[in-house]
Parts: sequence; C-alpha cells; structure tokens
Amino acid sequence: MDQNLEKLHKIDATLAKLVDGNNLTAEEAEELIYHIFVYDTDGMHFATFVGAIHAKGETTDELLGFFRATERLSVKFDLGININKVTDTSGTGGGKFKSINVSTAASFVVAAAGYTVAKEAYYAVTSPTGSADVFTVFGVDFLKLTKEQIEEALKEIGICPIITQFISPNLKNRSSISRKFFREREMRVRTTFHLASNIYSPLPMNHRIYGCYSERYLEVLANLFKKLGFRRTLTFYAEIGLPEISNVGKTTIVEQNGEEIKRYVVTPKDVGVAEAKEEAIKTGGKEQNIIDFVEILKGKQKGAKSDLVAVNAGAALYALEDVRTISDGTKKAQEILNTGKGYKKLELLIGKIGSLELLRKY
Repeated sequence: MDQNLEKLHKIDATLAKLVDGNNLTAEEAEELIYHIFVYDTDGMHFATFVGAIHAKGETTDELLGFFRATERLSVKFDLGININKVTDTSGTGGGKFKSINVSTAASFVVAAAGYTVAKEAYYAVTSPTGSADVFTVFGVDFLKLTKEQIEEALKEIGICPIITQFISPNLKNRSSISRKFFREREMRVRTTFHLASNIYSPLPMNHRIYGCYSERYLEVLANLFKKLGFRRTLTFYAEIGLPEISNVGKTTIVEQNGEEIKRYVVTPKDVGVAEAKEEAIKTGGKEQNIIDFVEILKGKQKGAKSDLVAVNAGAALYALEDVRTISDGTKKAQEILNTGKGYKKLELLIGKIGSLELLRKY
C-alpha cells in the first residue's frame, strides 16, 4: 500500500464523522487537517474535507484545529518586534459584492502610521484581483520570494506580503493541492481556506481586523481570536455583501476585547465618512483595480473608494488601540492618504522585492 494512503487511513473515522454532519473537536480537526496537508497528494481527502465541513458549517474549534495544523507546519519569524505593533489587514475575501483591493491598500496606510504589517496574500479565487495579483503586477514573484527577503522587508520597511505556504517547506503539499483545486480547476467556491487561511501569521500579533464574506461566521471567528489570545480584534461583514467595513449601507461588527465579545452595527456616518452609492465603490475589473489602488495611495484619487480604504485602515488603527474610535482612525488614515505616505511605503517595498519600472507604469 502507498505510504501516504496508509497514513491517511488513520483519519478515515474522523473524516467519516465530518461527512455524517458531526462537529469535530479542535484536536480531531487538527489531526485530520495535518494529515491532509502532509499526505494527501492527490487531493481526494482534501476535496471531501472542504465539501463536508463547509456544508455543515465550520465551528470555532474546527477553525482552531485548522490554525494549529497550519502552525505546526509553518515557518516562524522572530524579528524582535513589539508584538503590539504588529498587525494584518487581510480577511476571508469571497464577498458577493466586488470592489477594489481594500485591505491591501489599507495595509500600506497602517504601515505608514508606524506599524509592522505582515500582510497575508493570495491570488483571486472569486474576485478580479486578489492581494497577490496586485503585487504580481508590480513584479513580485511569490515563488521566488524567500523567508529572508520577507524578514528584511518587514524590519526595514514595515510591510511585506506573505504567502505562508510558499515559504514553508512542510506546507509544500498543501500549496500543491490548493493550487490544483482553486487555480488549475478554477473552483469558484468558498471553503474553510477562505475562513481560516489568513488567520495564521508567521509573525505573532495581538491586534487585527478580519473582514468576512458572511455574517454567519462573525462570532465564530471572534471566539477563535479569543481562544488564540488576541487582545483586540474586529470581525465584520457589510450588508451589501462586502467583507470590509463599508461606506454603503450598514456593517455588522463583532469586536473582541480579551474575554469580552460584543456585536454592533455601524453606518458610514458612524465611522467618519459620507454615505456612498454601490456604483461608486464597485470594481472596474483587474486593470482598473490596480489604477485605483495606486492613485488612492498617492493621494490623487478622492471620493468613495478612497473613503472605503480610509475606513478600514482606521478600523485597524482602532484595533491596534492607536485611536479611541474607528471614526478617529478614519480621520488619521485620510491624513496619511492625502500626504501620499502610503505610496512611499509601496515604493520602498516594490523597490526591494519587485520592479519599480512596473509600478511607475501606474
């Protein structure tokens, strides 16, 4: 018998439990996912797992198991950076409403505010441009980007995109099966990977924001952050179907402060911006997304899309305990955007890991 298949047979009973619609403990989920990541070279167990768990609905403990399995197999960064000065702005992606790359643009605003942003990235699955697609346009080759280069960028510039599975040798098979599933087969479905992949970071942190594609999982994720020991997190979903804090309509936020979790709803006015129309923040496609991304960071583009970036950067600053309210954070983010400081961070980063010539085309 194939050795990998023999290893996978050890999780047959757990996988069967999941297929039958039962919840797993964190320990069961961790061992199941660990074995799939390491030994499932053809992706059959992976496909069964993601279909079964997502049809049932992921629990906090199951996502904790996903996190722990990823942590066991991932590289770690030890850069001597104050853990309270580190964050990430990435979320689940996968929203029904398609806009610009909000969290990616917001990450440069937060870095310009003096924080270290370890920005988890990946290619688009259900949108015109994922975070990794933006950086690829500027000449960043994630298959060649090394752990050492990322560490240098984080220390020197304060921001760098990371695809953890690409720089973690023990996650090579996970990378292979997810690429086969999402990119080669172009499976445009939401999975546990959307929910949990961007939660693990090789650089420890205590504060972060996390947009989600569904209101259903806000408390599930907030409780996960609580179990992971975060000090303050914001998990949110906008009613238009956007995994961001929106300047169109209402956004539901679940805020985790230590052991306390509370839910509330905000309007654009509550977070310091004018109400916008859906058309004003809607994606114009991949090329337009890149143009908007650069012009917003340069401070050249004002209006609804810039406000959307400012609100989410402001929420990150609030989560970091830098400001008293999200509205205060929005105001600070707008000042950074107006001065072009976010773009200066982008220039420094692309000069180190990409191509300034490609960046300057925009």
